[in-house]
Amino acid sequence: MANILTCYYRPKPGGLCKRLFRTIEALLERGHTVHYLSVIPFPINHPNCHFHRFPWLVDKRENLLFWGVFQTLAPAMLVCLGYKHEITHIFSFGYMYSLLMQPLRLIKRIPASVFVRADALENHKLKGRSRWLLVLEQLFEGFGIANVRCYGVSDSLTNSITSRHRYLKPKYAGTLRNDIEQYPQRRNAKHNLCFPLKLAIVGILEKRKNQHFLLEVFENLDPQKAQLYLYGMGPEETKLKQTVKEKCIDKHVHFMGWVKPPEIWQNTDLLLMPSLHEGAPNSVLEAMSYEVPVLASDIPEHREILPEANLLLLDNPEIWAERLSAIIENPAQELKKLIDFQKPYADCLTFDWDREICECILKG
Repeated sequence: MANILTCYYRPKPGGLCKRLFRTIEALLERGHTVHYLSVIPFPINHPNCHFHRFPWLVDKRENLLFWGVFQTLAPAMLVCLGYKHEITHIFSFGYMYSLLMQPLRLIKRIPASVFVRADALENHKLKGRSRWLLVLEQLFEGFGIANVRCYGVSDSLTNSITSRHRYLKPKYAGTLRNDIEQYPQRRNAKHNLCFPLKLAIVGILEKRKNQHFLLEVFENLDPQKAQLYLYGMGPEETKLKQTVKEKCIDKHVHFMGWVKPPEIWQNTDLLLMPSLHEGAPNSVLEAMSYEVPVLASDIPEHREILPEANLLLLDNPEIWAERLSAIIENPAQELKKLIDFQKPYADCLTFDWDREICECILKG
């Protein structure tokens, strides 16, 4: 059995930690031992899962001081943990954590894997970060993936990351898609469509998710026919609320905050995903697992998990308004079409993800 080490600063809501915890639990179920460095414990209770505390005050918010101390001390702490606990394999979610573990990999010559879930450089560009920050970020990314097994959640993401590094190449580059969790539970069979239709966008409120685009679309829709529900929180929340107020569409746009997935999907008629770029959005996969129809932006990442019929270009909000108007005119038929189109894709994404990620980590 393997002794495995990983690192992440703290548990938080969202798909990354959900997959990270699921990975640890899958390794534990197969008899391996997992150690991790973090500020606070993960929500995993198992005798073979060992928490190692990073010395930081739990009630203090993360800031530049924290990240400076974390980036400075974590590599040495990880090396010490590697020797003390005879670590045989290391893995990380995100290239910055892979970078922190590179000294241990180099010193002990042990297999290392990194799982990348989104294009951080693209996200920084959307946020208007300075050119020098982007150059530094790309350099960190290169050192993080150098000589490790690197897996993106989509072919597009893997190719984007590896293609921009001429010399700092991974040992292996591949794709491990997010799965649909064996169709966990369908929506209640008695779920009936009625006006107003409940349309949702699910995920962190930030620029790359492009929620502002949908607000333009909803300016021209009848609030008696359709309501928009925004599930999630994030840096764009204040701006989005201000836009809703300015456009006088507060009667049919609702901010729901973080809500547990089953509650979301039992109360959603259609998921809208106008993202500018993605990794492999869990919200789309969850919607597909609950047989909730999806209408998403026509971007490379969505093309890998959704059919053409479920995709729309982002060059004009009127295109989206026209499509939604057609759905509103005949919701039962149009939404069923979307579900039928996406079902073969959902079937292909139903696989044993736990087994596959364990095999990725345990490869030499």
